[in-house]
Amino acid sequence: MRITLAVAILLFPFAARAASLTGAAVDQTGAYVPHAAVELDSGTRKYRVQADDAGVYQFSNVPAGEYTLTILVPGFKKLTMKSIGLLEREPKRLPDVTLDIGSPHGCDRPPFRDLALLRGTLFGTLSGSVVPPAQDVEVTLICRTFSACSSTRTDSEGHFSFETLPTGVYGLNFRRDGFYPVNATGYEYTVNAGWESVYSPKLLERCPSGTCDPKLRPPRPPVQVVVCE
Repeated sequence: MRITLAVAILLFPFAARAASLTGAAVDQTGAYVPHAAVELDSGTRKYRVQADDAGVYQFSNVPAGEYTLTILVPGFKKLTMKSIGLLEREPKRLPDVTLDIGSPHGCDRPPFRDLALLRGTLFGTLSGSVVPPAQDVEVTLICRTFSACSSTRTDSEGHFSFETLPTGVYGLNFRRDGFYPVNATGYEYTVNAGWESVYSPKLLERCPSGTCDPKLRPPRPPVQVVVCE
């Protein structure tokens, strides 16, 4: 009896200070995705849970600190959410996130989109960069009407960002002298309210002869098809 009581006394302070974290993931139609595998990583310790039938995941009795959250669902791309801060005794509810459709072959590829939690906003942010890192690349945001709805330019390190965007999916066009233009082929960039969507760098190809007319572009080597085992 004394041993049991001593253990309870030792554990009580931790339980009283512990935080909890709840959230959910949806597909691009807005439907909740059930049974996602969700991992919370502090850098020194990992916690794992599975979302329920309604698509909701929950971590209980988690120490305060900063975490990275990862969501894995077959058929969708892996999604990482960074800089998730938890305070002592905080019951935090994360904004819902949209999962991007994965490779039809089911390949386990690096994540294409990372998320960073924004504070106190009903809008989202879309960020990215270009490779090679070029300044003054004109980046145009394409909205649902397939018309330009905003534009910006890359900084000296090739980064760009669109802020206070409504939740939805967008396309991007890229233009700069000395590089072939890149046009949006669809709505490939997802934005969630309360999150900064940070996308992998966009590759720009230099014009070898100084003329950037796409019709005079030299033929590129055939694309190699990688078969996943």
